Amino acid sequence: MNSRIRLASVAVLLLLSTHSASSAQQADSIAIASPVLQAEPTAIASPVKLADTTSVARTGAVPGRGSVGGQVGVSSFLAEKDYSQGALPRMSFSGHFRYVINKGLRWQVSPYFTWSAYKVDAPLPFTDINFPADRTKDHFLTQIVGASSQLQFTGGKGAWRHHIGAGPAIYRVVVQNRRKVVKDPVTFRLHQGTYLGATAEFGIERFLKGLANTSLEWTAAYQGAFAKRDEQFPSGFNGSVHAFELRFGAHYYYDFKKKPKKPEGIKKP
Repeated sequence: MNSRIRLASVAVLLLLSTHSASSAQQADSIAIASPVLQAEPTAIASPVKLADTTSVARTGAVPGRGSVGGQVGVSSFLAEKDYSQGALPRMSFSGHFRYVINKGLRWQVSPYFTWSAYKVDAPLPFTDINFPADRTKDHFLTQIVGASSQLQFTGGKGAWRHHIGAGPAIYRVVVQNRRKVVKDPVTFRLHQGTYLGATAEFGIERFLKGLANTSLEWTAAYQGAFAKRDEQFPSGFNGSVHAFELRFGAHYYYDFKKKPKKPEGIKKP
C-alpha cells in the first residue's frame, strides 16, 4: 500500500515538472518569434532657398533704352523766295528712332516727308516748258523727303519731359507742275536734287499713367534744305528751302536686350 502511494506521488511530481518546462519553453518561443518594431527616424527635408525672380523695373526714358515713334503735323515754307512765295501749309510726317545715352542726353534718327502747294494767284518766276500757257503756281508742288540725325538735351521729372535738339540732315527736293518735274528754261535741268540740310526741334513729352513705356509728344520743328544751285537753276526756284512745322505723335520705349536672371545657389543646411 505504501509503495503504491509513493509511486503515485512520484508520477504526479514528474507530470507537474514536465508541464512547467513545457510552459516555459513555449513562452520563450513566443518571445523570440515576436518581432520588435522600431520607428525609423524620418528624414527632414532641408529647406531650399528659391531664386529671387524679382527685378528692378525699367520703364520710360531711362539710360540704355530705345524708342520708336512717329508724328503727323502741318508744315509751312516760310523761306526762301520762289519756294515760299504763295506757299500753302500742308501735312508733314516724321518717324523717330531714339536711344537714351544718359539722364540728360539722347540721340535721334528721323525719316521725314512734307510738301507745299501754292495759291492760285501766285506768279510763276519763268515760263514752264512743259506747260507754257500757265502763268501762276496754281498746280505747282514742292516736295521734300529725307532723313536727319539729332543730339537732344532732355529734362523734366515724373510723367512730363521736354527736349531740345539739332543736327544735320539730307533731303531730296523736287518741284513739279501738274505732277511733272519742272525744267529750267535756260539750262533745261530738272528741278530735283539731293542736298545737305539741317534740322532742329523742341518737344514736350507726356508719359501715360497706365502705360509707363508709352508717351504722347507735341513738337515744334524746323527743316532746312540747302538747295541753292546757280549753275543749274538760274531762272528761279533757286535757294534754300526752310520749313517750319507743328507735330503730334506717340513713342514707345523698350530695352534693347533683357539681361537673363541669374538664380541663386542652393544653400545646404
